[in-house]
Amino acid sequence: MLKPVLSGLAVAVLFAAVSAEARTSYILPYNFAPTEAYVTAEAATSENVFTPEGALKIDNFRIIDDKGAATDAKGTQFKEVTLFESALPHEGTFRLTTGNVEMRSMQMVEVDGKWRPVRGPGGPGAGGQPPAQQPQQPAIPADAKTVTVKSMSRADSYISLKKPSDALPPLEGKGLEVAPASHPSRLFAGGAFDFAVVFDGKPLPEADFKIERGGDQYRDASYVYTGATGADGKAQVTFDTPGVYVIELSRKWQDGDQADPRSWSYSLTLEVAP
Repeated sequence: MLKPVLSGLAVAVLFAAVSAEARTSYILPYNFAPTEAYVTAEAATSENVFTPEGALKIDNFRIIDDKGAATDAKGTQFKEVTLFESALPHEGTFRLTTGNVEMRSMQMVEVDGKWRPVRGPGGPGAGGQPPAQQPQQPAIPADAKTVTVKSMSRADSYISLKKPSDALPPLEGKGLEVAPASHPSRLFAGGAFDFAVVFDGKPLPEADFKIERGGDQYRDASYVYTGATGADGKAQVTFDTPGVYVIELSRKWQDGDQADPRSWSYSLTLEVAP
């Protein structure tokens, strides 16, 4: 069982079922502690953690070492998943990352003080139904505010070849990221993972996050834990049970630069050893 213990926060909430409102992009290494100098991983989008439902259509993944040196890895795309493999240039800790990827863009219109997606000419859409089946939508005023929102996504994970590095691979400092304070390759059941949520390299206070555990499809119930960072952008979680976990974050476009509207999602995959 996973118990979030959050610095300066109320206790996190436990849900009995996984929400399937949106897909999460993720990277899943097949070996978090390889003994041979290569890494193989999968990347996909999924509503159920680590159950691939859509391949990430990106050209290159990056493998970054503790000095910041990057190695590109070409992915092979299938319908539901992208697989990639790369040599590791030396021993130590590496961060596998998709980088910031633009997943899609959507035009939004403000109607009656609320932002709604525009699907086709004539106004906000209705649940993806064909035009003939959509209920009548209110007319959009000629002077209504519209904006095109880009949806950005990043997925990260850490591996260590033979011996973990003392220093962690540096973050990019752009967009939404998790900055580990605990070493991701030294996580054990019963131990804590300290981290900060940052945006453009700066701490992000009161940032909501969710943690899910892989393999729960074989259990009686799936578990989701939610929490938020403190005023300093930091949080701490304690893992009671070994397994592979994913931390998920998002940031609405309304919270960012209105001149460059982008929404952000992020995931970090971690292995907790027995």
